[in-house]
Amino acid sequence: MNELIIEPTKYSPRVNLSPAGNICIEGRSIVEDSHKFYAPILDWVKQSTCNKIKVEIKLEYINTSSSKQIFTLLSLISENSSIIDVNVDWYYEEGDDDTFELGKEFESETRMPFAFFEYSENAA
Repeated sequence: MNELIIEPTKYSPRVNLSPAGNICIEGRSIVEDSHKFYAPILDWVKQSTCNKIKVEIKLEYINTSSSKQIFTLLSLISENSSIIDVNVDWYYEEGDDDTFELGKEFESETRMPFAFFEYSENAA
């Protein structure tokens, strides 16, 4: 697997997928065409032969179409038979109950272990 890095924009998150099995998505995900933006990410996961995956999702804002793509990403990880160890770190801003609840819903639906981390917007 090759490393895949997508630099952030005003509307899209920074994405870093490493051959070691680390997946990091951070920033804002309010892309107009979420299918197009997330397609290479989903393809990367489909082709992954890693036995262990570490997912870090730290989205300060996510629109509905992007949340569907994140769910698809997590589902693909859950369904990939070569992946035997998965950890998902879900970050949400202090007081952002919607993002926290979205993570809890994804955890329940995918049946993968999530760790939840609340952070302050002013934290360095």
